[in-house]
Amino acid sequence: MLRVPIPAEIRAYKSRLIFGLSARQFIAIAGALLVGVPVGVLGRGHIPNDILIWIVMLIVVPFAAWGFLTIQDMKFEEYIRVFFQFAFLPQIRVYEDTETNLFVQIQEEILEEHIIEQRLDAGEYEQTGGHH
Repeated sequence: MLRVPIPAEIRAYKSRLIFGLSARQFIAIAGALLVGVPVGVLGRGHIPNDILIWIVMLIVVPFAAWGFLTIQDMKFEEYIRVFFQFAFLPQIRVYEDTETNLFVQIQEEILEEHIIEQRLDAGEYEQTGGHH
């Protein structure tokens, strides 16, 4: 398969939709406004302002994170999924028996040497070093 390296500038390019924002960022802002403004307006007479501000921020922050955050080259929802899988699901750990693998590796090397010796004896390879 032919592989062509793609420069980092091209891979990092993000198309811009409105006001220099990507479609994802624009949708995040629109969603935050559509949810945060009504909560702020409707809660104004019923909830104290200092608590209302925190409630609105807690509602709006997930929208902003979804639209703007990338952590370790992962979008926010990908990072959250990986985090929860790591933190709360059982981890599968693969243990490797190094002694067994060492013996298998040595056995394979001996077998390869044996095959080469058989081929040399059969005349398949030409010996070097003046021995013909």
